[in-house]
Amino acid sequence: MAITRREFIKIVGISMAGVAMTRCAALAPVKKDDSTRGRICKSWMRLDELAQSANKLDDMGEKLRDQLVADHQSALNELVAANELEQAVADQVQEAFGAAAYHIWRSNAPITCYEPMPNPEYTPTSSGQLAMQSEILVEMAQKGKIDPAVAAQAQATIERDIAFLALTDEQTQALYERIRQTAGETNQIPEFDQVQLEITPEAAQAAHFLVDLLSDKDQ
Repeated sequence: MAITRREFIKIVGISMAGVAMTRCAALAPVKKDDSTRGRICKSWMRLDELAQSANKLDDMGEKLRDQLVADHQSALNELVAANELEQAVADQVQEAFGAAAYHIWRSNAPITCYEPMPNPEYTPTSSGQLAMQSEILVEMAQKGKIDPAVAAQAQATIERDIAFLALTDEQTQALYERIRQTAGETNQIPEFDQVQLEITPEAAQAAHFLVDLLSDKDQ
């Protein structure tokens, strides 16, 4: 479900920062599915493993992050080659996974937090939401209870996250500048879920692909 930036910060601060201590014994086993779609899904399902690995005082977390991103890209390339997914859509799916993986690693690694950025700064929120939405969908699929309303809300949230992450640096800065000008001296920066974003056909297709993939109980 969509969350506000304040709720996101609270969730990350309480839950994800302690994931290595609280979830080690609770992780569901990742099903073995060597199909192309199964390998993509597996990369998302291993984000919990990445959180644990990132928490350690070595570079294994960073190596796992890079490996998951590479595996995800390789499987997407196969879908594109088989004409099962358009390249433009695959690019946005990969962008989403890369952002989610980086966020999970960055939030759990024993290093300093995200460097403070001038308001607004929506990247941590958007990336974090992607990781949380994927976890919700996977958990629903594992329980065999796919709530259509939750799936629809997840897709709407993921569409916005992908649309934002797909912006070029110039487009992102232009968006931030418009927001700052609108805020004026009040400095009332809107929450991420209040920002109007154009949902491109590619972003919508990428979100639909992810929701369909992650909510498949057979993956």
